[in-house]
Parts: sequence; structure tokens; C-alpha cells
Amino acid sequence: MTLKTKKYVLFVMIFAAWLFMDMATKNWADQTLANRAHPIPVTVTEADNGKPLTDVLAAHLGWTPAQVQERADDFEKLEPAATYAATDKPYDGTGPAANARAFYVFWRGSVADPPRRIEKNERLLVSRWLTLALPGEDQAKIQKAAYDHLAAETFAEWLPRRFKKLDADDVPAIVAGLIHPVSGPTTRLAPGEAAVAGDTWLLTEHHVDVAGDWFKLVYAENPNAAFGFLKGVDPDLRYTLFTLLTLLAFVVILVIVYRLPAEGWFVYFAFAGILAGAAGNFIDRMRFHYVIDFLDADLGFMHWPTFNVADISIAAGVIALLLNISFDKNSPLVSKKDKEKRAEREARKAAA
Repeated sequence: MTLKTKKYVLFVMIFAAWLFMDMATKNWADQTLANRAHPIPVTVTEADNGKPLTDVLAAHLGWTPAQVQERADDFEKLEPAATYAATDKPYDGTGPAANARAFYVFWRGSVADPPRRIEKNERLLVSRWLTLALPGEDQAKIQKAAYDHLAAETFAEWLPRRFKKLDADDVPAIVAGLIHPVSGPTTRLAPGEAAVAGDTWLLTEHHVDVAGDWFKLVYAENPNAAFGFLKGVDPDLRYTLFTLLTLLAFVVILVIVYRLPAEGWFVYFAFAGILAGAAGNFIDRMRFHYVIDFLDADLGFMHWPTFNVADISIAAGVIALLLNISFDKNSPLVSKKDKEKRAEREARKAAA
């Protein structure tokens, strides 16, 4: 095996290791960490029927029954699924969804995956936006316009708008039994309650305190780039731009790696980390249209934006490249002309 081939093998191995760590930790965060919009579902099986509900939930989550009881307010019972038609209207005041104030939507097609809670508050939000955009207009007219617009929207239009990964062909399967309306009072976990087969309970809040308020593991979704880049851009345009820019970055990095000399192991490490981080976030955008973040650092004087392992690998790779260019006089990234200039400067310093 030639030295060049060994470098390629090393590059692939480092790339695979970074990518595996990123995807594995994101999957763990998706299936373990919870918030109000992203709860973790636990469905009672026939084998658990009649057992203490705290024991059943504890066994599923890897907790103790005492921990479940302490967190009783963070659990709520999922209301039964409703069957809608794609042409039904979620905001129609006289339609089948009229009594729902929110929905839990298992938009991925599986009740084992966390659902998304969608509040029916868009009428209020649209009214506020229109009020800000049209100051001085009659408030009653604005509210009526917002209501009329939303009341005419069907599930076939509403779901793809709320979930960018869905299209019209996905809607019939979702509305046929994967939407759970929230209409009545919330049912909380009661002491001594027995588990009932078929019931689904939602863990609506769960994070991990690694170092108190300094460092936590929390669930977050980022439809933008790092630090909210392109936040104000239309979501469809933003998605297209991210896709094109990521593919361009892949091509550029692979060409650079191919053209690098066999020397310079450090540079291979760096580019492998950058490519793996970009690939990990790219896969998330392909799967969900957002990136899963879960590392939350609050330094006291600054709350760092939530990030993930892909962000770490990209940052580490970039820093490694900068250090290599700055301090390695034999760096393959430094041009021959720059190397000659650096050698001349060092010679003058030595002569002085």
C-alpha cells in the first residue's frame, strides 16, 4: 500500500468516525430528550397491562419508579387519534377538528418516534403580523381576514406547510390515524395508577444537567445555519441554498484532498472532520429539513448557541487548518512562493 493510499484510508476512517459519532448522538437526543413540542411517547403493551404505571414508564425510560413519580407533572396522557380527511380543515369552526386546541402529529409515520405538538394559535399570530405590517388598519378586519384565510386551508395544505418534509402524497396516511387532537383537559400521572394496554403517555420535558446551568443536554431544532445564518430567508429558498452550498463544499474538499501531497497527515485529519460535520448536518436536512442540536453551554456572561457534534468537528477542523497554515512551515496548504517568503524572513531574523 502506497503512502498516498494510506492517507486516503486514514481520511475515510476519520471521516466515518466523526460522522458515526454525530449521527449516533443526534439519534440519542431525538429519542431521549424532550420538550413541549417534541415529547417522547411511551405506549403501554399488553404485557404491561395492570402493572403500576410508574414501573412501566420507568422501565421504558431507564429510570427508577421514584424518578418517574418525582417528574409526574412532566407526563401527560395522549388523547386517542382522530380520523380526518385530507380535505378537512383544521381551522374550520364547524368541521371535525373544531374542538381541537392543538394537535400531536406523528409526522414521521411511526408512533414510536416523537410526535410534534402543533398549537392552533396561528390565527392570533397572523393577526399580530398583519397588525405590525399594516398599522392603523381596522383590527376587526385584520382578525377576520386572518381567520378567513386559515379557515379555508385544508389538512392537505396545512401539514406540508408545517412540516417541510411532507408533501401532498404523505397527507392521507397522516390524517388517517396519526393525528391526536388536544381537546379536553390534560390528564396527568396519578399516584398508584395502573397501566392500561394501548394508552400512550408523553414525556413533555426532559434534559440532562451535565454541569448544572453551565452545560446541559437539551433538545433543539435548527432550520438555519450556525448562529442563525439565513434566518430571515424563505424556508424553501434557504433549504435549496443549504443543499447547493453543502454539495459545493463536498466537491471542493474532495478535490483539495485528492490533490494534496502524500505528506501532511495533520491536514488530512482536519479536512476529514470538516467534511464529516458538513455531511452530518446535510443528512439531517435531507431527513427532517432541520438540524438536531443538543449541546447547550451557558458560560454565565454568554449563552452559547446550542450545537452538536458536527459543529464540533467542523470547528476543530477549521482551527486545525489555521494552526497548520500559521505554524507549519512545510504545510502542503502553503504555496511555494509563501514558503520562500517565510524562509527569507527567518533567514533575516537569524542574521540579525
